Amino acid sequence: MRARPVLLLAAACLPVLLVSACGKSSATTPTGSASGSSSTTASPTASWSGELPTVTGDYGKQTTITIPHGGPPSDLQVKVLKQGDGATLAKGDLAVVDYVGAIWDSGTVFDSSFKHGGPVGFPIGIGQVIPGWDHSLVGQKVGSRILMVLPPAEGYGANGASQVGIKGTDTLVFAVDILGAHQGDESASGKATPPQDDGVPGVTVTPGKPTITIPPGSPPNKLIVYPVITGNGPKVQKGDTIVAQYVGTIWKSGKQFDASWDRHEPISVTIGAGQVIKGWDQGLVGQTVGSRVVLVLPPKYAYGAKGNPPTIQPTDTIVFVVDILAAYH
Repeated sequence: MRARPVLLLAAACLPVLLVSACGKSSATTPTGSASGSSSTTASPTASWSGELPTVTGDYGKQTTITIPHGGPPSDLQVKVLKQGDGATLAKGDLAVVDYVGAIWDSGTVFDSSFKHGGPVGFPIGIGQVIPGWDHSLVGQKVGSRILMVLPPAEGYGANGASQVGIKGTDTLVFAVDILGAHQGDESASGKATPPQDDGVPGVTVTPGKPTITIPPGSPPNKLIVYPVITGNGPKVQKGDTIVAQYVGTIWKSGKQFDASWDRHEPISVTIGAGQVIKGWDQGLVGQTVGSRVVLVLPPKYAYGAKGNPPTIQPTDTIVFVVDILAAYH
């Protein structure tokens, strides 16, 4: 399974859907891999004369999967239930989706984005999700609803996922609504708006990874939030899933400690729900999509009295620059 950048996490673990390094969880993936290697090139759907599951419910809303009588197919089955007209998901894109997953034999729903409070995002086509997702979603369009029937080799393999009742012999059924596609070099798209205050970090406003210049002197002891690019999209609301690029720097040393840009991989996180550090939750709600936002975070708004050793000490003030690429309600 794929681990989320630890330096963004709040103290509580996120669902396993998003992270794998937190021990026990009540959720499963698609984040993960079956036993053995996973190809990331699209594989054709094998012909099958049997009946496929049906999916009911509106696009972007909780769906119901009905499993037909009889045994499952032995090969991956992919069916477009609703054809979208948006961007085409390419290998390496961050796919933002709503989904429901069920076990063929029992019809039991074992996971759903709706139970996590909103859409989720993850890189597609590069082996960071179970094989059937990589094989089924690359090449699909935003706005589509996709039905996927995954035999064990396309899901969790011979080991299954015992924490949610998936055996190594189980065939899985997913209904997936593709809400968005985001590329690894995507940047804020708004208008440059230089800060009015002196003594705050300077940040470049050209497309691509920003450069942060820390001013001389001691850091502030309060949360400071300001855009250097202001987008014209909707405002981020509490509970939204945002897609973002970011750079994190330590004020005292001026040293970068993390950057999504360096991984060529935007992230998706839920804002205002305690899934990220306090300064992100408080600083990004109310900002507009398309903005590049500077967050200056004293320890209590970042990693608290424990810090995040060995990189971040308990007394460190952190500067994040966040490009808000999208917000999904």
